[in-house]
Amino acid sequence: MKLFEYLKAVFGSDAQWAKLTSYDKSKNSFMLNRMLSARFPTQANMFNKLKTDPVGTAECWRLVGAKFSRVPGFIYTKVSKKSVKKQWDPDQTVVSEYLKINQIGMREFTEALEFNPEVVKKSIDILQKQMGYDTD
Repeated sequence: MKLFEYLKAVFGSDAQWAKLTSYDKSKNSFMLNRMLSARFPTQANMFNKLKTDPVGTAECWRLVGAKFSRVPGFIYTKVSKKSVKKQWDPDQTVVSEYLKINQIGMREFTEALEFNPEVVKKSIDILQKQMGYDTD
């Protein structure tokens, strides 16, 4: 039995739950405990600490699941992955050449990056290509 079929049985009718074998209950009890620990952390922790039988754990979670009319939404919540943004890091020789060409100092350069980053980055990338450095 697949995990989500098992979850439908846990939160479904008594007839669905009665059809499950002890093997199905024990096989999926770890994931059930993990998913329900998001909403019931103390209870899930106690099941882990006491090292209860997986079938007994599933039966206890079934008592909790009987209170719901369907599979609750928090079971399906997806954890968002942290997106890694590409850090823009131009070569220092290119930056110093940019400063010489525009006759500005580092303070003005950081201010320009703060107020108009697209234009500054684009011109630095163009200069970097002209100087023969790789822009990636």
